[in-house]
Amino acid sequence: MISASIISPTLRVSTPILLCALGGVYSERSGTGNITYEGSMLMATFTGVVGSYFTGSSIIGVLCALLGGVFTNIFYGVLRLQMGGDNVVCGFAINSFALGATTYLLRTLFKTSGTLSDPKIQGLHKISVPILKDIPVIKYFFTDQTLLVYIAFIMVFVTQLILKRTKFGMNIRACGENPMAATAVGINVTKNRWISITITGILCGLGGAQMSLGNLTQFSEDMVGGRGFIALAAVMLSNATPIGVMFTAVLFGFAEALANVLQLTSISSYLVLMIPYITVILILILQPDRIKEIKTKLKIHKNIAEA
Repeated sequence: MISASIISPTLRVSTPILLCALGGVYSERSGTGNITYEGSMLMATFTGVVGSYFTGSSIIGVLCALLGGVFTNIFYGVLRLQMGGDNVVCGFAINSFALGATTYLLRTLFKTSGTLSDPKIQGLHKISVPILKDIPVIKYFFTDQTLLVYIAFIMVFVTQLILKRTKFGMNIRACGENPMAATAVGINVTKNRWISITITGILCGLGGAQMSLGNLTQFSEDMVGGRGFIALAAVMLSNATPIGVMFTAVLFGFAEALANVLQLTSISSYLVLMIPYITVILILILQPDRIKEIKTKLKIHKNIAEA
């Protein structure tokens, strides 16, 4: 019972955070200082639901979610790379824009506010892996999960391989670590950063699709609820490493799944809902050296775009 109530929800809740954070790894490694994960996922959750609602297809819904995530990141790229805007200012501006735009479009297109829930919205199909679904304990990892859950964890190792073993990955890392040196050896820094931002948009789009079409089949105003910022924390705390991001995202997912279980007890619901965010704060407190590294990295991001 405990395994069923914790393991499966942990995977489902972790997946949007993990996908978004993996996208953030590309942006972080390329030196763009992208903090638009919250807005990107929110836009993707909305466009995914809109696509599914009007076409009756969850696949079209996922594609629309991808477009929403990519559009948001391209918007950021224009402000950051083309116009030289500050990454923090541009990031928070886009996050605010996404919240306002999705709220406005929800009320304009569907004449409703708060939540859009309709039978026309087709959710993602759940998949169970043969043989593995029959093994005790392990079965909870491979039973009734969406395809995006499996894709998310596969992408951890794909991203690790790309960054460590491919020319593209090495170029991305060079752009983030020393853009002037990268330019000197013929690497197009701006091009690689644009590619990284686009990949971030795609993965944030998949995260949004999992949230609104996988975990739920509805859209609610501000439904991301800070998970984009948790993804940002996962990127920072793991030093933008795919494996580190995975463990951090799963930890946050476990905290949220535990909070959902504890809501059924006599414990105050307000205290329970604080658990995922308290987890972030505790990790930061227990890793003071990482805070110093993050501060240094944020200072570097203020100047790195001009290189």
